[in-house]
Amino acid sequence: MKISILYILTFLIISAVSCSNRDPSGRLLGDREECGHARHARGFCIEDHPGYRKVSVFNPWQGAGNRVFRYYLVDRDDPVPPGIDKNRVIRTPVESIICLSTTHVALIDQLGKTGTITAVSNPQLINNPELKKRYESGYLTDIGYEHNLDYEKILSLHPDIVMVYGVGGEASGYVERLEELGISVVLNGEYLEPTPLAQAEWVKFVAAFFGLDELAEEKFIETEKNYHELALLASSVEEKPVVMAGLPWRNSWFVPGGRSFFATLVSDAGGDYIWKNNPSRENFPIDMEIMFEAGDRADIWLNTGSAVSTNEIINVDNRLSSMPPYLNGNIYNNIARVNRHGGNDYWEKGITEPHVILKDLVHILHPSLLPGHELVYYKKLDVR
Repeated sequence: MKISILYILTFLIISAVSCSNRDPSGRLLGDREECGHARHARGFCIEDHPGYRKVSVFNPWQGAGNRVFRYYLVDRDDPVPPGIDKNRVIRTPVESIICLSTTHVALIDQLGKTGTITAVSNPQLINNPELKKRYESGYLTDIGYEHNLDYEKILSLHPDIVMVYGVGGEASGYVERLEELGISVVLNGEYLEPTPLAQAEWVKFVAAFFGLDELAEEKFIETEKNYHELALLASSVEEKPVVMAGLPWRNSWFVPGGRSFFATLVSDAGGDYIWKNNPSRENFPIDMEIMFEAGDRADIWLNTGSAVSTNEIINVDNRLSSMPPYLNGNIYNNIARVNRHGGNDYWEKGITEPHVILKDLVHILHPSLLPGHELVYYKKLDVR
């Protein structure tokens, strides 16, 4: 999730394409032999060559049309090798970066490079303590958002790169404008990865621009280990609580698909997600009446939008008070770390801590497995 409520950025950047390997969704994968840096992620590839590294990003927005975006990383003190696209050369390690997403902030912070972030979009939504202090002290610049980017401010900061993301394939003038101004734009497609570990592994992608591969590998190995240990613990349960998710909106109920990030978390936490057999990686709409029928067998209700109490749920539709999780008081939302401006740390630091999110869910679904755990990203909704 990105830096606004729906975090919608749409753009088109001209670049080279072509690779034949695809996963079932049609996303380009690249040669996995060459992309050995990633064990879970399928959206990027890092290849080492004499004098430079080639970093490729595959289909960084939904419906990207089998596109590959390539960046050539060359050490600041080395000459640019012949035969590579000089327009796509980025000198490393980068020393200044502008981020348009809170998830990028978290990945950079995990590497201890928060100080290289000179500007962001909507800094009020950021939870990172260091960046909050820098913004309040006037040392972190707000460069606007979407089509209201302040190009003069961006130019004045002389960033090595501006890291962006996309959610659609429509042309976006501001990205083209950035490139016209000679600014290196780097696409980050971490949010498209369908599993928590695959999203977290994008720390290796970010690390490539700082030359911190070993640190990123160390961080990810620890995350991976903790996540697998929790999933193994949850796999020992015999009874799996039935889980429902979401909240109605305009007579439709949008729920995560059965191959989504959320569905993976629920499964790894020892839950039985109602829509686990749906093949979608994205949210999809369910008719209200069908949802009421399906929800009648649910034990736990998760991720109820922005609702902070059960009263807010029945204000959407009074019939929701008949749902078993409502009657039993088993409603939990991922809103435990939301700042006063609405910035949710679940969509910021949470991407680097999938094991902590999983721990919350294991505790919610199977309290006896982790009796001493205190929820970090989730909270039980109050009845009021």
